[in-house]
Amino acid sequence: MGLFSRKKNTPDDDTTTDRTTSDPADGVKVDTADDSAPQVAPAQAPPVVRITRAAPTNSTGADPSAVPTGASAGTSVPPLRAAAPVVHTALQEALTGWSKAKNVQTMYSVVKELAAGDLLLDIGSSTMADPKVGPQKGDTISIAHQVDNAGKKVLLAFTSGDRLGFYRKTNDPVSLVEAAPDVVAMAVSKYDGLVLDPGSPETQWIGYTDELVRGLTENPAENRAVKQAMAEKRIAWPAMLELVRAAPALYIASVAHRDESGEITSMGVATVTSHEGQTFSVLLTSPAEVGAWAPSADANATRFDAVARVALDQGHAGIVVNPAGSMLTITADELRALVG
Repeated sequence: MGLFSRKKNTPDDDTTTDRTTSDPADGVKVDTADDSAPQVAPAQAPPVVRITRAAPTNSTGADPSAVPTGASAGTSVPPLRAAAPVVHTALQEALTGWSKAKNVQTMYSVVKELAAGDLLLDIGSSTMADPKVGPQKGDTISIAHQVDNAGKKVLLAFTSGDRLGFYRKTNDPVSLVEAAPDVVAMAVSKYDGLVLDPGSPETQWIGYTDELVRGLTENPAENRAVKQAMAEKRIAWPAMLELVRAAPALYIASVAHRDESGEITSMGVATVTSHEGQTFSVLLTSPAEVGAWAPSADANATRFDAVARVALDQGHAGIVVNPAGSMLTITADELRALVG
């Protein structure tokens, strides 16, 4: 169970409760509670390097009209203060990008940010002896979800306390802090998908199970350590290199070359070219990173040492990791030291 963000929530809403309980080690019962509404959303800034491939054709499988029932109308909202020590800034930026251009690339730009950071789960309809203290043994915790127009049950999650407070129409929402990959795992195993920031009309987003699994695999936490370290940029460089080298799953972007009739003639691996004209191999930490960078490419699993040796054999200047996000560059000399 995640950390309790010590804020009280006392809204008058029409939340109902789905009594599917589990019994964690701390004795707190966990339910799922039904709530109100969202839409579909994601995005990210382009890489600072140039990709050596044809421009992708963007399309999206997301359905912007799939808005869950029970959406609250434009009720006036009181001024809000931060309700929890969680703000997933990178995810919020991706959601803003998605709201401006809804396509498969911006969708994956949202999904890729779910591989690290924290989210808030709405537990405002819980029964707790003392909400100011947080969940205790004997309490019943109701985690908010909703059912969309297609009849799919989706988990609600929020990128900040302010956005949860806006949704709940309160200064003091009650929430659980959970790692974003764990929220994704819950959404795909116990629900039909995930809603981010419902109640925020411009950035609310729905990702269904197939989209989340396609972007983050069946194990969304597998590369949490390296993704988190890349986002935070707090660890020493040698330790960062070792995290990348030892990452349990890495991917390349495979690009099909077609003739004039559309038949595939060969397959290539996407690279990047720096402003100085140097070519770099590319590694990505999830299929969603591939989709956010090169949406027309396929994500293929690989190993660090395999790509490092190819990069050195082909005379590349190094490897760029995650060029569509918090990228890092590993030089050829550093590759030689890492692979021996």
